[in-house]
Amino acid sequence: MANFITTELEEKPQGIVARVTLRNEKKLNTMNSAIIAEMDETLQHLDDNPDVAVVVLTGAGEKAFVGGANIEEMSKLTPDTARSFITALHHICHKARHLQVPVIARINGYCLGAGMELAGACDIVVAEPSARFGMPEVRVGIPSVIDAALLPHILGANLARDLVMTGRLLTGEEAYTAGFVQRLAKEGGLDVATDQVIEEILEGGRNAMRLQKKLCNEWEHNTLREGIQIGIDTFAESYESDEPAVMMGHFLNRGR
Repeated sequence: MANFITTELEEKPQGIVARVTLRNEKKLNTMNSAIIAEMDETLQHLDDNPDVAVVVLTGAGEKAFVGGANIEEMSKLTPDTARSFITALHHICHKARHLQVPVIARINGYCLGAGMELAGACDIVVAEPSARFGMPEVRVGIPSVIDAALLPHILGANLARDLVMTGRLLTGEEAYTAGFVQRLAKEGGLDVATDQVIEEILEGGRNAMRLQKKLCNEWEHNTLREGIQIGIDTFAESYESDEPAVMMGHFLNRGR
């Protein structure tokens, strides 16, 4: 059985940096059921590892992050198998969104359909100007679904409608201007920009980062009043570990 997902673990003093690469380069890193299942297992394994501090998702080669879901497989789906297929695809987006540590999408080339949904589910998107983003599902007879529901929140309602109804592509610069991409790398500088984000994340406390990610997800699903109260509870929870005392002590004693 082919192995389509590889994981490189880099140990740093602050924790492990896990770099996950989808390797289906000949087919623009498109995802079929087997690849989706393998990605799901990979993300679950990383979430279960308390030593992991940050995860980077990317695609092999320079042509694509993820070119979408596999059209050959989708062309043979029935209503029942279509439901199972798309639910499994949602599960990996959900895992990325709710992984206990920050997840960075490193976008190289095309980021289409399921790829844009997966990237949108990540915490921070890094891309070059030459990257291309789009939701072209309607052009093959299906709507954009599952985590495309994030797009109106990220891009605004009208731009989201534009993309899912026309299937047109955005450049990396356009996606950055629209707020989908948080870090626009210089052309050829994708790794430098990604590594900078990693280092910035690693400067934060591990427990604080776990709580912050959880809180970010809570903010998306609660009212302002509820979000504030959850924040108060989370702030108190952060003091259940010695991390605030240790890190604040280092801050107060700097230069002494």
